[in-house]
Amino acid sequence: MEMRQLKIFCAVAEHGSFTAAAEKVHTVQSNVTMRIKELEAELGQPLFIRQKSGVVLTSAGQTFLGYAQRILQLTEESRNALLDTATPAGTLRLGSMETTAAIRLPQVLARYREKYPQVHLSLLTGTTAELIKAVESHRLDGAFVGGLHQNPVLAQDEVFQEELVLVSSCEFASLGELIQVMPQQTVLVFRTGCFYRSTLEHWFYQVGLVPNQVLELGTLDGILSCVAAGMGVTLLPKAVAQNYAARQAIALHALPREFANVKTVFIRRNDTLATPALSAFVALARDQLALSSDDTKAKRTNTPNRKSTRRSTAAA
Repeated sequence: MEMRQLKIFCAVAEHGSFTAAAEKVHTVQSNVTMRIKELEAELGQPLFIRQKSGVVLTSAGQTFLGYAQRILQLTEESRNALLDTATPAGTLRLGSMETTAAIRLPQVLARYREKYPQVHLSLLTGTTAELIKAVESHRLDGAFVGGLHQNPVLAQDEVFQEELVLVSSCEFASLGELIQVMPQQTVLVFRTGCFYRSTLEHWFYQVGLVPNQVLELGTLDGILSCVAAGMGVTLLPKAVAQNYAARQAIALHALPREFANVKTVFIRRNDTLATPALSAFVALARDQLALSSDDTKAKRTNTPNRKSTRRSTAAA
């Protein structure tokens, strides 16, 4: 069994296609086919079910995938452990909730790239549930997710806190007004697995509200544009919503503290060695995001109360 075989196997499993896997590992499709057949012969098990539209893992393939990913991860760790740790280099695969990526990470990533140009960065956005799964399966080195999780696989580092607000069109000047018409409102959210969505659903349950319907959208801009157009309401970090309030007609409504204050956590597998690139990123992110959080608090303290302005935050 060779490392090259394992890399090809993982690429086929990830893309569901011999052709796409060949492009991923920079080889020809016939070589991918041959390597997979050799691996299946050595293991004495079919690893993929061949279909017209591509391939899917067999039950044996699913089992073997976890071991193959772990072997490749350990190989990379052992290589990094022998490198000069003073200069972070190599590939760093990060994940983030879209809201965090939109408002918190640009300066962090720019600063990191400036300090460590030898690191090749990639960033995947997704829901908290999707990001946890990607870290667990070694597809990401680390990710920013919402909240702390009871998961023995993960090392979790609280980076900063967000204040969540209910966001509506400017038609509603207060949370009280909005609650009265909530049974007629559409809730605009990211897909299932979003931490903010689950927090909003929990608040609805606690206060006995049942919205008219739930509409899933794929982008932050799409959600906020629909809210501004009066299509419905959503729940977002205040820092994100305030950034858009200057450009779109939206109103922000404060929620009770037990629902409003949430932690943003950086996760990684606790059974893997943190590479120099990852360690440097975590240290930089912690410092930069702590500073941005302090700046946000200062602005909030110094911002005058404009009760007459519908675009200002409306407290409950």
